[in-house]
Amino acid sequence: MTTGLERIAMKAQCDKKLQFTSLTHHITPQLLWSSLNKISTKSSVGVDGVSVTVAKEKFNEWSPEIIEAVHRQGYHAPPVKRVYIPKPGKSEKRPIGIPPIIDRALQGAVSKVLNSIYEQDFLDCSMGGRPNRSAHHAVATLNEAISGRKVSWV
Repeated sequence: MTTGLERIAMKAQCDKKLQFTSLTHHITPQLLWSSLNKISTKSSVGVDGVSVTVAKEKFNEWSPEIIEAVHRQGYHAPPVKRVYIPKPGKSEKRPIGIPPIIDRALQGAVSKVLNSIYEQDFLDCSMGGRPNRSAHHAVATLNEAISGRKVSWV
């Protein structure tokens, strides 16, 4: 975490009732760049046709206007590409939405800012939708709890 995110995490941890009113200044070019670098280069392109490689090459061109739009609360998410993929073992197809790479990078940056606040509220045993936690961690925690003492029901 960066210093700014560490500070808001500490504030959230110290004062559980604190309401954050402005977080957009935490969306920085560095945070956006780190979020962009976490997107796989094999990732599908969105409706704009921009790949991860191209987004990285042209980062200095598009990032200032995206960040400025977020800061002035004028950012509007672009359309999502609708793709139908086959369901395993069935003839049906299921729809999925593929947002543009640039929007995914911004979503990742916003997620980091919000996670620094909300992580403070979760118990250590809470697993769902948290960074570095998965269903496998939940099963391992449950197995540990069950094997450690007599359990009548789950």
